[in-house]
Amino acid sequence: MEILIAAAHECADAGHGQRGAVVERAARVLNLSPQRTHTLVAKTARSLGLADPRKKRADAGASAISDADLDAIAGARWKDMRNGKHMIALEETINMLHQAGKISARLSANHVARLLRQRGLDLGSLTTAPAHVRMATSHVNAVWQVDASVCVLYRAPGGDLRLIEEGGIHYKNKPHNLVPVLDKLLTRFVAVEHASGCIAARFYVGGETTANLLDFLMWSFTQRNGAGGEPMPFHGVPFMLYSDQGGMFKSGPVRSFLSAMDVRQRWHAPGNSRATGSAEVAQNIFERGFESRLRFIDRARLDVPTLNALAETWMHAFNGSKKHSRHGMTRYAAWSTISSEHLRVAPSMSIMSSLPTSLAQARTVSTDMQVSYEGTPYDVRYVPGVSPRDKVLVCVNPLAAPAVRVGVTDRDTGEILWHEVQPVQAGFMGYPAGAPLLDKDEYQAMPATPADERRARIRAQAYAQDGAPATATQAQAAEKAAATPYQGQWDSFADLKASAASLPHYLQRPGMAHEVASASVEPERMSIASACQLMRNDLGEHYDTGTYGWFAERYSDAGVPKDVVQRLIEARRQALQPPTAPMVLRAVGSDL
Repeated sequence: MEILIAAAHECADAGHGQRGAVVERAARVLNLSPQRTHTLVAKTARSLGLADPRKKRADAGASAISDADLDAIAGARWKDMRNGKHMIALEETINMLHQAGKISARLSANHVARLLRQRGLDLGSLTTAPAHVRMATSHVNAVWQVDASVCVLYRAPGGDLRLIEEGGIHYKNKPHNLVPVLDKLLTRFVAVEHASGCIAARFYVGGETTANLLDFLMWSFTQRNGAGGEPMPFHGVPFMLYSDQGGMFKSGPVRSFLSAMDVRQRWHAPGNSRATGSAEVAQNIFERGFESRLRFIDRARLDVPTLNALAETWMHAFNGSKKHSRHGMTRYAAWSTISSEHLRVAPSMSIMSSLPTSLAQARTVSTDMQVSYEGTPYDVRYVPGVSPRDKVLVCVNPLAAPAVRVGVTDRDTGEILWHEVQPVQAGFMGYPAGAPLLDKDEYQAMPATPADERRARIRAQAYAQDGAPATATQAQAAEKAAATPYQGQWDSFADLKASAASLPHYLQRPGMAHEVASASVEPERMSIASACQLMRNDLGEHYDTGTYGWFAERYSDAGVPKDVVQRLIEARRQALQPPTAPMVLRAVGSDL
């Protein structure tokens, strides 16, 4: 021990680079390895209060690879994930990115893996679920969450129900074996009341279809009875339905049905199943609490109605006896605290069943801002967000007939907003009642539509002056004067100029001259009779009557070229001209 104490003091007083020699001397005396001796000396120094914190290196925390390079590697690794594992090794990812010029340094895979862990860029850190806020509801039946999943049963050809794993059929491990019974699978629909946690479940054949979802919603809205015929809690029409973005939830009939029932729809973002966590938990509860029992019953006589009857029995037992950890009451007891104003009793199944078939019919807005539904015109000029030739949804309003509901899709959110619209009342001679009278000079302009506003905004920018948008008067004057739109705001040939300026220099290759004969022009031809008539009209009495035979001998039915006729006429004229007297030359100053 004395040797260790002495060595600890020497190390505390030793200068830079001298501690190693002290430790080696002590190791020889103690007959221990230098590594073990160093550990013991350091421990002794700490116990004596002699441990001097190691001075940080000047480049501590620095790395040969930048944060941007690590981000690139982490991103490539993250997006390379398939089924929870990397498809490309880390070393290959580094080489790939370095070769592509995406990272500046090429370090060892082990070093990069350590840096990724230190910076929180490893897979475990990147795939950590983001922080979320627990959402509450203001009252019972304010929000229902609905979800669908595959049941552990399917219907065999004989009509009996079988477990999926029987007969070599495994959903998770061998999905190809599921194909033969895909259309026979039982789908489990689950609804959860968000405040109380009440669960309703029902089974359907045919998968996640619009028809199955509509039937489930109608059934869940309706009050059910217990084993003794007594009315049970958990029913009514919710104020909002929350679900994923599955196709059945966004189908026209479902959206129209919920709109007629005055139920708002909300969908969580794709991949954010936590948003409907209550429904996901309910699916797990129902699968473990109910479907697990199906393994121990005789399924030979089990059909879908019997299965749903058993599911309803489980639902009453679970909701009425199991306390929820959040509010400490049974789910039925918690639901029973609902106020009368929040309990909207659903109409009969027959009434609800008739709604989807007559809803959500698409209509095109006419230029006079009307839509037609079942032969009746409706004025939509005061419906926000509607312009001529827009597509809208029109559905009946069973509570306010003959009014209809007109659905307009919000361009920003994609949400359908519904508005009640009254029919157009017919006036004199079938004209709309209250229409302006032409003979009374009662001119009336339509309210500005969104299309009008968009046109005005674009027109103001097209004829901007001094950087400021043009007024309506300035834009109208510019259009009347046929002014150039967007004059001086940009060069319409800028992209072509840039492209032409950046063209590469092409290697010129020698070619061969192409000898092409000059195009021959076939002269205009005329019949022999027409040619003779032309010459007769031009030459008069000097026309040679033998011309016809001359033409017939040479050209026959091919026709006489018109230029030949013209040359013959010119030659005949020259022949008819009298000869000129010869010129006599005299020498000036001579007698000749």
